[in-house]
Amino acid sequence: MLDNKLALPGLSIVAVSYGLARYAYGLFLPVFRAEFHLSDQLLAFTAAASYASYFLITIAGIWLSARLSPRLSVLLGGLAAALGMAIIALARDPLMLTAGVTIAGVSPGLAYTPFSEIIVTLVSPDRQKGLYAFINSGTSLGVMLSGPLAILFGASWRLAWGLFALTALGATLWMVAILPATHVSGKAGSPRLSLRSLVSGHRGRLFVAAFLTGIATSIYWSFSVDLVTGNGSGLFVLGNLAISATRFGPVFWTFVGLAGFAGIAAGSIVSRLGPVHAFALFQAGLALSMVILALGQGAFPVIASGLIFGAFFVLMAATLGLWSLALFPDNAAAGFGVTFLLLSAGQFSGPILAGLLIGPVSLATLFLLAAAAALLILLILPLRKA
Repeated sequence: MLDNKLALPGLSIVAVSYGLARYAYGLFLPVFRAEFHLSDQLLAFTAAASYASYFLITIAGIWLSARLSPRLSVLLGGLAAALGMAIIALARDPLMLTAGVTIAGVSPGLAYTPFSEIIVTLVSPDRQKGLYAFINSGTSLGVMLSGPLAILFGASWRLAWGLFALTALGATLWMVAILPATHVSGKAGSPRLSLRSLVSGHRGRLFVAAFLTGIATSIYWSFSVDLVTGNGSGLFVLGNLAISATRFGPVFWTFVGLAGFAGIAAGSIVSRLGPVHAFALFQAGLALSMVILALGQGAFPVIASGLIFGAFFVLMAATLGLWSLALFPDNAAAGFGVTFLLLSAGQFSGPILAGLLIGPVSLATLFLLAAAAALLILLILPLRKA
C-alpha cells in the first residue's frame, strides 16, 4: 500500500493538470485579449478548445484505461501539461496560443482519469476517501499559486507560463517515480457495462448532474476574472488599500484557490450527509457564488464570491467522484470515467454557449444564467430516495 507516498505527488499532479494547465487561462484572459487583440467571442472559443481537447481525451482515456498502465497515462498527461504551457509561453499569434491551450487541456484527461483505479488498488480502504479528497484539492493549490505569480510577473506573463511548464514537468516526474511500472487493476474481471446499466437507478441522474455542473462552472472558471477586472479602469478598496482592477483580478483568483482547500473535508462531509445531499448543498453554494459575482460591487462581495466558489467547487468535484464510486462499486474506473467525461462535455459546452451569447447578453447576465443552471440540478437529484 502506498497511502502516504501518493499524497503529495498526487496533489502536485492535480495542481498542474487542473489548477494550471486547465484553469489558469481564465486568470490571464484579460492579458491575452490585450496581447493578441482578441474579441470576446474568440476568447470564449479558445477556452472551449481547452475543454474540447479534455473531453476528447477523456473519451479516449476510458478506452485507454484498460490498455495503459496508470503510470504511463499520468506521464503522458503531465508531459501534455508541460508542453502546452510552454507553447503558451512562446505564443506569438492567436493560433499558437490556441494550440498551447488545446494541448494543455489534454492533461487532466490522461493524468487524472487513472486516479480512481490507483486509489482503489494501492490505498487501504479506510484511507481511500480521505486521500482522494486531499489529492483532489490539488486544483486549489494550482489556482492559489497562479494568482501571486501573475501579480509578481505582471507584464512578463510569458515567464509565468514558462515556470508553470517547468513545475508541470517536475510534478510529473515525481508522480511517475512513485507509481509501480506494471499495470494495476482494482478488481479482476470487472463486468462490462451496457448502456442500460450505465443509466439504471440513480446513475443517469449522476450523469445529467455532472453535465449541467460542467456548463455552470466553466463560465466561472473562464470569465470570472474578466468580469472582475472589467476594462481595467476601476479601483477596489480593501480597508485603506486601493487596488487597481487589473491587479485585483489575480488577488481574487488567489482567494478562489485558497478556499478550495476546504475540499479536503469532502470525505467526512459525504460520510455524514451521503453523496446526494452533499452534492445538493455544494450546488446551492456554487449558484450563490455566481449570483454574488454578477450583482456584487466592491472588493468584499467579489472576495466572498471567490471564497464560496473555490470551496464549493472542489467539494463538489470530490463528491462527484465519491458518488460515482458508490454507484459503480464493481467498475470504479468506468463509472468515474463516464462521470468526468460528462462533466468535461458540459465544460466544453459552456464557453461555446458563452461565445454565442456574449454581445446580446452581458457578462453579468451570463453568470446569472449559469447560477440558474446550477440550481436546476437540484430538481433532478434523488434527494428523497438518497
